[in-house]
Amino acid sequence: MASALSKVPKHLSAIMDAEISAEEACSDKLIQEAAEFAAWSAAAGIPTISIYDERGILKHHAALFHVFASLRIKTLALNQKHRVSVYLEGKLSLDEEDHDGRPPSLIIYLISEDDGRCAIGDVTETFAEQIECGNIAVEEITVDLVAEQLHSLVMPAPDLIVVLRPELKLSGYPPWHLQQAKMELLRDNGKFSYVAFAHALRNYADAERRHDCVTICSAYYST
Repeated sequence: MASALSKVPKHLSAIMDAEISAEEACSDKLIQEAAEFAAWSAAAGIPTISIYDERGILKHHAALFHVFASLRIKTLALNQKHRVSVYLEGKLSLDEEDHDGRPPSLIIYLISEDDGRCAIGDVTETFAEQIECGNIAVEEITVDLVAEQLHSLVMPAPDLIVVLRPELKLSGYPPWHLQQAKMELLRDNGKFSYVAFAHALRNYADAERRHDCVTICSAYYST
């Protein structure tokens, strides 16, 4: 079970199958698979996920997806109270009312190819204005500064990216979010399955454990 892992990503990102068309039946399938993915993530204790579909079908049906995801999460975790928040274009769009003031148990960012293009345009325009006004010099604009601005406009950087399609294609996924993230192809014989999801999280946990061991050993032998 993914919930028994020693470490899970703080932000898990998924690239949905870009071949799914905008037809109603295929849209329903995409929404259901995305809701299932959200429920698996919540059950595993992952606090933040992002779901990318190139055409923006999920963003267009965000309210319906929010309902499906909330219901599926409650089905998988009967003894837990779950509050799901959905972000569109980097801003809170859908939330469940909570009178206790508790933070959401799962934050979901829905993104599409448009988010990447718009963010790059906005950041370019902002820096151009700041340079013209003398607020910043060209040499002060670094890759890290640009990435920081892009993350703030779309979503935080993910720790793990899973590709939910038969082959590894990024389909316009924002490139600046790929810098430090691990990546897994999440298909079980061409099928969308929990087995593949759990396997990807186990690989992530094993890689993080090995990294921690190397860090500890390096610190020990350097003293």
